[in-house]
Amino acid sequence: MAKKNNKEKVEVKIVDETTEQKKLDESLDLIALSKEEPEKPFVEAVEEQRKNIFVTYKKARTQNNIIMAVVVVVFIVSMILMVNFKDWGPIAGGVAIGVCVVFLIVHYILTRNLFPNTTKKYIRFFMENADNYLFNQEDIYDGKLYFEKRYEVAEVLTDRVYKDVIDSASRNIVTATYKEKPFELGELALYKQGAKKYQKTVIYVGKYLRLANDMHFEDRYIVTIKGQTPTDLPNDIDDLVVLSEQNNFVIYGKEGAKFEKDLGKDLVNNLKSIECTGALLGVSIVFWAGRTSCYLSYDDSIVAIPFDHEINESSYVQLKKNIKEVLEILM
Repeated sequence: MAKKNNKEKVEVKIVDETTEQKKLDESLDLIALSKEEPEKPFVEAVEEQRKNIFVTYKKARTQNNIIMAVVVVVFIVSMILMVNFKDWGPIAGGVAIGVCVVFLIVHYILTRNLFPNTTKKYIRFFMENADNYLFNQEDIYDGKLYFEKRYEVAEVLTDRVYKDVIDSASRNIVTATYKEKPFELGELALYKQGAKKYQKTVIYVGKYLRLANDMHFEDRYIVTIKGQTPTDLPNDIDDLVVLSEQNNFVIYGKEGAKFEKDLGKDLVNNLKSIECTGALLGVSIVFWAGRTSCYLSYDDSIVAIPFDHEINESSYVQLKKNIKEVLEILM
């Protein structure tokens, strides 16, 4: 039987990458970072907002305490009336308690989202101003803050730096270019199972940097730079050995791997210049062929957004310097 030569029409769908990226940017609540000098210095602008929201919070807390005290007094008086005045006491007490219950419900409905919304606006304001300050540096351009974007546990675990991770938290993810090469920097916390069933223990918290490289080798290398008190050390190293250790500087890799050849002597020597002092508690960098991930562990002056205390300006000066230094070395 002769085969029929059927020509099927194939429809080619052309995807406009610019349009697709725009849709992605809008869905993730994009904030374009500015290279212009702000009207107020970063710390001054943030402190002004922080004090305003903290004063509002204290007023709201005082108001709620007063309301609860009045409700308790009314409830006690109502119970006394209901017990001691059998004729009219139950009616008066019941009405008073009913009014209090209705008032509490109305108060809750009117104020339940007031402070959470105010807090979210402050966090957004803080991140935008902090990132404008941190990324307003020479050779850093095209900064975009994705306010709603989060890291998935699975994608972080592909780095093979930490294991036994059961949960993660992330925020403040920024994409930008350094000397026209793209990178991504965000805040990340990783958790493992705690001593109790529903308890989680932090195994890493700090800044998380990802970028591409043009290296070619098998498996991975992990470079760890320890601070005075080693913290957030990598734990997914069962299949690796210590290839080099000098004071606080350690290189892990497969047994027999030639790290100086694969990573380059200049890169290794430059990494040794990173000092874990002040707010920077430690650094772990994993190198795979084609990609690099850097875990910069920081103390609370960086990883906690200031609310009931002033912002630590020196920590952010250090963070800004660290970002430029690490990018320069890794790029």
